[in-house]
Amino acid sequence: MKCSFCDADFKTVENFCPSCGNFIGVQEKLDRETLNLVYMRADLSGFTRMSESMIAEDVMSFINEVFGFFSKIIESYKGVLYQVIGDEVVSVFGYPKQSGFAPHMAIFAAEDMLKKLNELNKKEYLKNPVGLKIGMAQEATTLFNVKDELASGIFVTHGFNKSQILQKNAEENTVLVCNHLYAATKAFFSYTEIGEFVKDGLTVMAYEYRMKT
Repeated sequence: MKCSFCDADFKTVENFCPSCGNFIGVQEKLDRETLNLVYMRADLSGFTRMSESMIAEDVMSFINEVFGFFSKIIESYKGVLYQVIGDEVVSVFGYPKQSGFAPHMAIFAAEDMLKKLNELNKKEYLKNPVGLKIGMAQEATTLFNVKDELASGIFVTHGFNKSQILQKNAEENTVLVCNHLYAATKAFFSYTEIGEFVKDGLTVMAYEYRMKT
């Protein structure tokens, strides 16, 4: 097959040229769906400090156990574990549409993840406990060609970037949410206004979720 824009040759049938990225019109119309999704990025903090005081086998065992529990928690609140990047978990709530109450379910998942990590930090061999920084953003998303799994589709959204901005600015063991998620859940949960963060042309108003004690 040949791209009409850059003349690149490739063997498989594609909707977008793998060389220049232009749409090459293999299908007349891509399957499309527009939804409000909640994006959560949860990053372990203090991982390097922890790993320096443990043998490699214990480090891997602990991380696998943590991410295993995180995966179960996310799924129990009807979220999708979208990606694991090093010591960070990326998840999406609100797909498919019938999952219902995605903003609230995402907050519950974040709280349970923090509580579970606190339990796991009490292991005897763990000399330097780790923390968790969570950023969450609710954004309109256009999804193209989602087949059997959410990860197979093409996302058009600022949700991933906004949740990352919030996650990077969160204090250890806290949850920061954007203004859309705050507006959708403020009647049920308590928040503290933090202020605006600006990065790469995106402005995100942040609110810190106050966990129930």
